Order: sequence, then structure tokens, then C-alpha cells
Amino acid sequence: MRWIWLIAVALAGQAVDVTKSVGVDAGSGIQYALISLDGRLVGSASEVIPAPRLTAQCMKMPSGKLKFELLADFGGVSETQFDAPWKPSPGENFAPRRDEAQVTMEFLGYTKVKPVKRQWDYLLGSAGEMRYAPPGMSSANMEEIAYYLQYVRSLPTLRLTVGTRTAEWETSKWQVALHQEPLCGAGGF
Repeated sequence: MRWIWLIAVALAGQAVDVTKSVGVDAGSGIQYALISLDGRLVGSASEVIPAPRLTAQCMKMPSGKLKFELLADFGGVSETQFDAPWKPSPGENFAPRRDEAQVTMEFLGYTKVKPVKRQWDYLLGSAGEMRYAPPGMSSANMEEIAYYLQYVRSLPTLRLTVGTRTAEWETSKWQVALHQEPLCGAGGF
């Protein structure tokens, strides 16, 4: 059974833009927390509804191991849902092939850091939502996403660019929510 609680975090009377959804995936037994932050498109005259979203997917596996993933979309995705890690099953020995995107990640704040291009994979069944590709056989990335979260702690504005589309998030309140969630320990929070 899937259990979901939605919690809106409003700090200092500002608009609500951080949401939290927690539950247990029935198929895998994984406990999860999805902590999302609304952002804005850069250089766009029109507002996209729903807004671009940055989501931390924090998990506790049945073995007790914590896992952290970072998801993002550039708007138009109505709801972020838990995306369970793929497991082999009889007759299905290889993970399904996902479309890839080269995403430029910029960390903005008090100092300048050179932007980095990293591979993100589009989620199956969720048009437009991407996940940072962890290092492995099907990824060109050499670092876990927790490495880049260290940059976000010091330079709290994250900007992602795919092709000609750019989205930006001010992550300070989102980081507070991650720090308060015990399942997000694998992200260094």
C-alpha cells in the first residue's frame, strides 16, 4: 500500500514553494521522501504552469541503506512521483534504455564556479522529468550527486540548462527541508 502525506513548508511568511511527499513503495518496500522545490525559467517571457521543479528523492532500502537521487523538470510536469530503482526480473535481465540529456549545471552565489556538463536520464513514464545519472556502466558521470550538493550548500542558486531551456532554483529553504528529513542522510544532509 502506498502512503502519502503532503506537507507544505512556508518559512517567514513567504510563498509556499517547497513540498514534501513521503511513503512506502508497495512493490519494493522502499521508504521514500520526495522533497520538491519550485523554480523559474530563465529568459522566458511566459510563465510555465506547473513551474520547473527540483526534487530530492531520498530512500531507505529494505536493507537499511540510504540512497539519494536528484530529479528535475523544466515545467509542465504536474506531479512528481516516486521512481523505484530498477530490479531484474525473470525474462528481464537488463534495465530499460532511458533517453539521455547533457545538462549544464551552474552554481551561483558569492563567487564564480565553472559550469559543468553532466548526463541526466529522462524518467520512463514521466515526460520531461530527468534524474542525475549515477556513475556506472550506462553513465559518463564520474561523481555521485552528493558531490555537487556540496557546491549547492555554498552557492545556493542552482541553474540547469538543456539545449536552449534554462531553469533556476534558489535552494536555501529546500536545503533546510532536506536537513530535517532523516531519509536524506545519503545526500549529506
